[in-house]
Amino acid sequence: MPTKSKANAPKEFKIPDGLGDLPLPLLIYLPDSKEIHANRAFERLFGPVPPSRFSGRPAIALVHERPVHESVFSLPGRHEGFVVESVEGLKIPVELRISPLNAGGRSASLVLFEDVTAKLELERQLIENHVALTQAFADLKHTQSALTQAAKLASLGELSSGIAHELNQPLQAILGFSQELQQFEPLSPSGKEFLSDIIHASKKMAEIIKSLRSFAREAGDEVVDTSLEHAIREAAKLVNHSLLQRGISLEIRSGSHAPLVSANPIQLEQVFVNLLSNAMDAIEEAHAGKGTITVSISESADGVRVSVADDGCGMSEEVRQRIFDPFFTTKETGKGTGLGLSITHGILEKIGARVEVLSTPGHGTRFELTFRPAGRIKKKGEAA
Repeated sequence: MPTKSKANAPKEFKIPDGLGDLPLPLLIYLPDSKEIHANRAFERLFGPVPPSRFSGRPAIALVHERPVHESVFSLPGRHEGFVVESVEGLKIPVELRISPLNAGGRSASLVLFEDVTAKLELERQLIENHVALTQAFADLKHTQSALTQAAKLASLGELSSGIAHELNQPLQAILGFSQELQQFEPLSPSGKEFLSDIIHASKKMAEIIKSLRSFAREAGDEVVDTSLEHAIREAAKLVNHSLLQRGISLEIRSGSHAPLVSANPIQLEQVFVNLLSNAMDAIEEAHAGKGTITVSISESADGVRVSVADDGCGMSEEVRQRIFDPFFTTKETGKGTGLGLSITHGILEKIGARVEVLSTPGHGTRFELTFRPAGRIKKKGEAA
């Protein structure tokens, strides 16, 4: 007479040939004995699985990222997030598709392992593309805003030329009548002093209007022998009011006989207006109400060197690498177009000048410009 334990023992299970020959890796789980059986496709891919009980740990010892417990195999449906290591040492992400199964009168679960590597890669690419499109859309909006601002500035340049012309006529009348009064009319000492101040202020205003009209004029491509110091001082006139408003001092240091350079005078002024404006913004960000910009002109073995240094906020290496990119700006929307330094770099490159930027966050920035003296023959390997 068989013992009770042998009588109640479940029959030995063998995976059906129809399932064993399937090309997809699968397991069959028997909940009454807590055994798992693998088909040949599973064993080829993931290695043999002994039909042992779970005993508190998964019998699939190759599952690492997310443990497979007995309870998972008892839940019909689709289960994500598992990674199984193949016999070749590759970690393969899989989804488990579990279905109830009648296995020779015994209740069982059919566990199908689906390789989802391609699916996860596609999802990753979709996420990356979505992020890239979102960033591109944000960049497009910023570029559109910058182009709108640039168009406004272009219109302002045309308008300023007309305004300068209109202001110049009454200014010349004020200056002319004041000079006549000074020469031909008897005045009190205080009257003479006031009139002298009027004439001085009128002449200063006439110089500013002249610079403004010159700067607003279409530059063209004419290259002539040009004084760097003159271009710097003309640029300084245009930004002088902003310097005074912000409490920033400007020092211009020049040698007695700095050579001329070959450049377009108006474009050269634009270079220094852009550099001075950039320096003012950096100083205002670091410590509003005070600061110094120093412009130095000197001769060196490789040409005429101009240094534009400020004691402003400085910049990180990441920002320094991008400052000449069109539309790149660290300023708030409406406070900068991101075109000034890009235009500056283009002008300098066109006339064969080199530019180097030295900056440390919190310790200011220095632009080093090197120009070829006018008439010097370009050496092999130099910039065009």
